[in-house]
Amino acid sequence: MTRARRWGWLGTLLAAAALLGGCATPLRLEHTVRSQAAWAPAGRPAAGDRYLFERLPSQRSGDALREQNALESLAEPVLATHGLQRAEAAPGAAVSAVPWGVQLVARSVKYPYAPWDAPEPRPGWMPYGQIVVGRGVVTSLGLQWQVRPPYYVRELALTVRDRRSGEVVYETRATQDGPWADAPTLWRALVEAALQGFPDPPSGPRRVVIEAPRR
Repeated sequence: MTRARRWGWLGTLLAAAALLGGCATPLRLEHTVRSQAAWAPAGRPAAGDRYLFERLPSQRSGDALREQNALESLAEPVLATHGLQRAEAAPGAAVSAVPWGVQLVARSVKYPYAPWDAPEPRPGWMPYGQIVVGRGVVTSLGLQWQVRPPYYVRELALTVRDRRSGEVVYETRATQDGPWADAPTLWRALVEAALQGFPDPPSGPRRVVIEAPRR
């Protein structure tokens, strides 16, 4: 392959990537979800029941508090679709009479590349003077060769506690991974996946697909 053809081929790939990046098709997000319910004989949440968000000590200050506020704001409308109303949003609500407590714990890990990506040697024709970026290289001409995007793994755990008995009566955990950086759309999809089937979820692990708009 001549040098001119090499540069032309790389230029075509970069142009195609730019076009694909601009597509408005929704993201198809796959989640692994596992849920368990242990509702008391007295009953389970009914439409219109109120809840409070409960927080761990580590979620009550600094950056963690801001992140928790954002996460709870995303979860609130999802919980509303399942008939639960946040107590703080109910005028005149007596906190002591709120029957349910909801706790959210989230974790996001960023990796330099996907776990199945193998190291790629520099092509023999690649000119020297390149800068290594992640798992790829950028030449002095600005052209890229097999640049690997970062890879993210996100996990959300949600529990529901019966505040009258103090018992945790529902727990669910959802995981999501892919090359997309953290964004509200992705976290909302995690909450939706985690609550799929609430309040009577299927037993065992399951795959939940959520389509989310690109932002």
